[in-house]
Amino acid sequence: MREEAQIIAGRLEGTLRIPDGLVTGIVVIAHPLPTHGGTMRNPLIALLARVAADRGWYALRFNFRGVGASKGDWSGGALEHHDLADAVAHARGVAPSLRLGVVGFSFGALTTLRWLASGGRPETYALLGLPLRSETGEPHAQMPPVPDGAFVVNGSNDEFATAAEIRAAYPRAAVVAIPETDHFFTGKRDEMAGVVMDHLALTLP
Repeated sequence: MREEAQIIAGRLEGTLRIPDGLVTGIVVIAHPLPTHGGTMRNPLIALLARVAADRGWYALRFNFRGVGASKGDWSGGALEHHDLADAVAHARGVAPSLRLGVVGFSFGALTTLRWLASGGRPETYALLGLPLRSETGEPHAQMPPVPDGAFVVNGSNDEFATAAEIRAAYPRAAVVAIPETDHFFTGKRDEMAGVVMDHLALTLP
């Protein structure tokens, strides 16, 4: 298994984890809130990339605009779905014949929803730690739509939205609760990653 640096759309910093042996899919992973230290190097994001590669899938992580070596300025969420669109297009170029999944954590989950609402079409996706409240505790003023059947994984004690709150707000979503853990899946990251990869594996060979 190895990593290769990527430049996405001439402006975004990325890294591609390449599995050993036959590659059967590709996963794009979107990181949490940049203003609170979220980058593609976030330990949870790195774990997801490692576990995806263990499944035989390419794993593309990237930094949103204004983060790390990525060009531009953070827009507060208004424009970052365009970054995700560019990352997905890059991934399609890396592996044009393979099915593609998208995984977003926290801010990355919100951005994935905005990308889906703008016409994004992955073969599969997963939303992790989907927040209904901001870091100030206020409800998100412009919460993007959550499609029917959306696969959402939240901790039972997530301070930004428990799994039960997600189920109540979006009864047509497929919500998985990771018990006795918080927004960052503390102590349960391996369990969370296994749940996510098992879901992606229903579509990615």
